[in-house]
Order: sequence, then structure tokens, then C-alpha cells
Amino acid sequence: MVVATVNTFLPKNMKSSIILLLLALSTCVLSVNNANAQIRTEGTKTEIDSVTGQTKTTSYVDLKKEEDITPRHNMIVVNPLKFFLFYNLSYYHAFSNTIAAGIGLQMPSLALSGFGVNAEVRFYPSEKALRGFYAAPNFSFNSLKYTGYYSDASSPTITVTTLGVLLGWQWFIGDDFAIGLGIGVDHYFGSSTQEIFSSYNGTFPALRFDIGYAWK
Repeated sequence: MVVATVNTFLPKNMKSSIILLLLALSTCVLSVNNANAQIRTEGTKTEIDSVTGQTKTTSYVDLKKEEDITPRHNMIVVNPLKFFLFYNLSYYHAFSNTIAAGIGLQMPSLALSGFGVNAEVRFYPSEKALRGFYAAPNFSFNSLKYTGYYSDASSPTITVTTLGVLLGWQWFIGDDFAIGLGIGVDHYFGSSTQEIFSSYNGTFPALRFDIGYAWK
């Protein structure tokens, strides 16, 4: 529900800033994640030959890869970029190693009034549900009213239904602090013919940046 709304109500420079911010956050967080993926250990080892009694000292370098295997079955997240237009909160639950599902609520924060709900199913091919790469078909329903220059009585109401698919990556920093990034496409089905809502029909790219908390 981010892209079409942003295209309608936000100035172009703000839209560009949001995209640049998302790219910067992606680069920064991925760099931190990759930097902590390996540990290098250097040292020396001393051995004494049991026959000759001679001492032999050798140097060694160990490289090991760390992987977070903490089980997490529940997660709540918000999309802070979406706060420009919608307050939002989503909950996810892992039903198996490969499948998780989520449901969310949102409310307009600017010139719109109304409510929205969304649902999503995530498939994790790595069998580490709620962590790593996922593919996610999703659905949302929104009932909105624009009050920017209409009176309450004449303000048109629109219902917007979306169907989409997202490719994303979910990981955890620290203990259970959750961060997620995703890109995909959404198709919008708008019910209004009002000019102000004209962009609520068609296919649009979808971007996501989530932060939240996860637990067992």
C-alpha cells in the first residue's frame, strides 16, 4: 500500500529521498551483517616430541563462519518509511521451517481517513523460517476517504484491494532485533472514478523496510 499512495500525495523530491534512504539503509545493514559472518583467529601452538623431547612451535590461522540458529516463531514489525502516510503494525508466525504467515493493520496518517488490513504468506527455501531469503505472495484491503478539499459529507470513499508478490530478506541483529528488506510488485484494484484516486489502479513496484522484534 506504499507505492501508489506515495505517488499520489508526496512531492517528487520526498519520493526520491525515501528511495535513497532505503538504498542507504540496505547497504549499511548488509555490510554489518556480512562483516560479522566470519571470525579469524591467529595464534601459535607448541608441541613436545615424546621421543626426542624437542619442542616445536607452529603458527596457525583459523577461519570460522558464524550462523545464528536461534529459533524464532513470532515477530512484530513496523515499516517506518510508511509512516509518511500510514501508521502500521504487522505480526508474523512461523508454522514450519519453510512457511510463515502474517497479518497487519494500518491507518492513514495524513489527509486520508479509514483503515486497512493485509495478509502475507512467506516461503523460506533455506528452511529457516523468519530468517533469510523468502518469497511472499500478499493481499491487502483498504477503505479510504480523502478529506483534503471535500467536506465530510461529500468526501468520496474508495476501497483499494491489492495482490502482489515480494522477494525479501529477514535477519536479526543483537538478540532479537528484526530487520527486513524486500522488493516486488503490487497490482491495485481501486473502486473509485474520482480524479484524486486515479492512481489507485494498475501495477506498481513495491519496496519494504521493516524493523521489529522476534521471539520464540
